[in-house]
Amino acid sequence: MYKVDFSIIMPAFNAESTLAESVQSVLAQSFGSYELIIVDDCSTDGTRELIASFASLDRRIRPIFLKENRGVSSARNAAIRCAEGRYIAFLDADDIWLENKLLYQLNTFNQGADVVYSDYVRFHKDGSEHSVISPDGLDFRTMLCGNGIGNLTAAYDVSRLGKFYQESIGHEDYLMWLQIFRNNVNAKRLPLELARYRVLSTSVSGNKLKAMSWVWNIYRNKVGLSFVSSCYYFTRYIFSAIMKRV
Repeated sequence: MYKVDFSIIMPAFNAESTLAESVQSVLAQSFGSYELIIVDDCSTDGTRELIASFASLDRRIRPIFLKENRGVSSARNAAIRCAEGRYIAFLDADDIWLENKLLYQLNTFNQGADVVYSDYVRFHKDGSEHSVISPDGLDFRTMLCGNGIGNLTAAYDVSRLGKFYQESIGHEDYLMWLQIFRNNVNAKRLPLELARYRVLSTSVSGNKLKAMSWVWNIYRNKVGLSFVSSCYYFTRYIFSAIMKRV
């Protein structure tokens, strides 16, 4: 039924300077049953040409070139729609995986997990970095207290859960994982740093006030929490976000 084990979803927009390192971290994986679906979101630099070059060298790389820029959620959805793997994983075009990431995750899926995630490292252009230790025992309620899933570390089992798509609302990955965890999934943490998250000054989430409004919108309008419950979980979320950066 599934052509490969993993479908790796990689949106890319004007990522010419970082794309090659991200793609190479996938090609260097010790486990090779995957497809890497790279979606160019109508870039204006050399991203499109770079994607085409990689695709010509490795048949596991499937390029999608969008005709208009519609944002990261639409780019990811385009890849998810045509994904042919049993497990869906995510890697943005500026982040990096360690070589055993997929192998360790496959072993954990084979033990009955629906979702597998890990620890990771946040690193800056100046060379500074720090580890993000993901919480054990995640469920829907603990996810409401803060996004314990580093999107670049996680994968979910399509055969058990189906496919999940993202809404263009800001923090689209957080809402997606909340929707997944509402299914009482069996989520397993790998206590290993299996990915590296590149912190960019141009990151959309760098606008803290805007990011906070996204979280509030998710609680009130997407999850449907009461005002009091939203205030409680919003406070917990802010504390969790601060601790990730300490």
